[in-house]
Amino acid sequence: MRLEKQLEVIILEEAEKLITRYHEYHNRVHLEAKRNARRLGDAAPTKKIYTPDYWDINKKYNPFYVRSKHKSIARSIAKKIEDRTYTPNSPYIKSVPKPDGGIRKVAIYQIPDAAISKMFFNRLLAKNRHRFSSFSYAYRNDRNVHFAIQDISVDLRRNERTFLAEFDFSDFFGSISHSFLKDQFLENGFFISPEEKFIVNSFLRERKVGVPQGTSISLFLANLTCWKFDQDLEREGVKFSRYADDTIVWSPDYSKICNAFGYINDFSKQAGVKINVTKSEGISLLTKDGLPSEIVAKTRLNFLGYALSVDKVSIKDKSLKKFRSKSHIFSIVI
Repeated sequence: MRLEKQLEVIILEEAEKLITRYHEYHNRVHLEAKRNARRLGDAAPTKKIYTPDYWDINKKYNPFYVRSKHKSIARSIAKKIEDRTYTPNSPYIKSVPKPDGGIRKVAIYQIPDAAISKMFFNRLLAKNRHRFSSFSYAYRNDRNVHFAIQDISVDLRRNERTFLAEFDFSDFFGSISHSFLKDQFLENGFFISPEEKFIVNSFLRERKVGVPQGTSISLFLANLTCWKFDQDLEREGVKFSRYADDTIVWSPDYSKICNAFGYINDFSKQAGVKINVTKSEGISLLTKDGLPSEIVAKTRLNFLGYALSVDKVSIKDKSLKKFRSKSHIFSIVI
C-alpha cells in the first residue's frame, strides 16, 4: 500500500477514535442531565457540553474537521515525508498532576501528527518485537502489565527469601540522551529504515534531550533505550520485570543483585537518566512474614566518629554534637 493510502487509513482511524470518545462523553453528560431533571426538577443544573481547549488552537486538533479532510491531509503529509521536509507541529503541552504532588508535562500532538507517530510505532514494533527482552512488558501487543504481575508472583513463590533491587528514574522520558539513543539505531540488530529514522528525528528535532511524552513513537524509543540494560541483566542471570522505566530485579543470590545494581548505575550514566533516590528502595530482602532477617537497611555507616555513605563522608551526628558542646565551653572559658 502506498504511503498516502496508509496515512489516509491511520488518520481516519485516529479521528474516528477521538470522535467515539467525544460521543461517549456527550452521552454520559446527557444521561446525567436527565437523571438530575427527574430528581431535582427546575432546580437541576443546566447541562453543559465542553470541548477540549486545544481544539480552538488549531483545527487539526478537532477530530470532526480532520475526518472531513483526512484525504487531503494525508496527501500533503505523504509528499512531505517523501521529500524529507515533514516536521510535526509543536504540540500542546498539558500539565497533569502526579500522585506525589508534582506535575507531569504531556505533549498532545495534532491528530495527523499523532497518527503518523502511531503508524511508525506499529511499523517499528512489528519488525523489532523479537529483539526485545521477554521481561520487558510495556508498550507491546504481546505483553502487558497483567503478564508482568503474574510472572513476578509465580517466580517469587519459588523462594522463601529473595533479594530485591527496587529503583526509580527521575523524568525518564524527558532525560534520555539523544546521542545514546541514536547509537542504538546502529547497534544491537534493530531494523530501522532511513524513512523511519527520519520520522524519529523529526519528533526529536525540537528537543536537545529526552523524548516527548504523549506520542506513540516515544514508547518504542523508551524500550530501545533500555535494550542493552535488559541484556546486561539477563546475562547476569537475575530475574527482572521492566515496565518502561519502572523496574524490579530479584534473585536468591545476593552477589548477583549487587552486580545488577552496578548495571543500573551504568545505564543511568550512559543514557543520561538519573536515579530517583527519594523513590528508589535500593536492595532489600523479601521473606515470608515471621521469618528472621539478618539484613537491616540503612543509608550510612558510622565508623570511628565518621558517617560514611556512598557519595560523601561527614562527622556523625553524635560526634558533631560533642564537638559543638566542647567548642561552646571553650568559647566561654576564653
